[in-house]
Amino acid sequence: MKHKVKIQVPVEKRGLFGIRKTVLETRIIEVDGETYKEMKKEWKNRPYSIEEMMLYDELFDED
Repeated sequence: MKHKVKIQVPVEKRGLFGIRKTVLETRIIEVDGETYKEMKKEWKNRPYSIEEMMLYDELFDED
């Protein structure tokens, strides 16, 4: 079974005056079922981001 997944890919673009810079673009790709399960498992096991840590700190603030 094919699944459509949004991923962010680094792309090199030309900015003002021809200066090259690397930006993240969101693209939709198709993956098979096995790869989709691996990506889903990897997403669940990723470390918390700074924003998530700050949110949890505010929610469970122990004074």
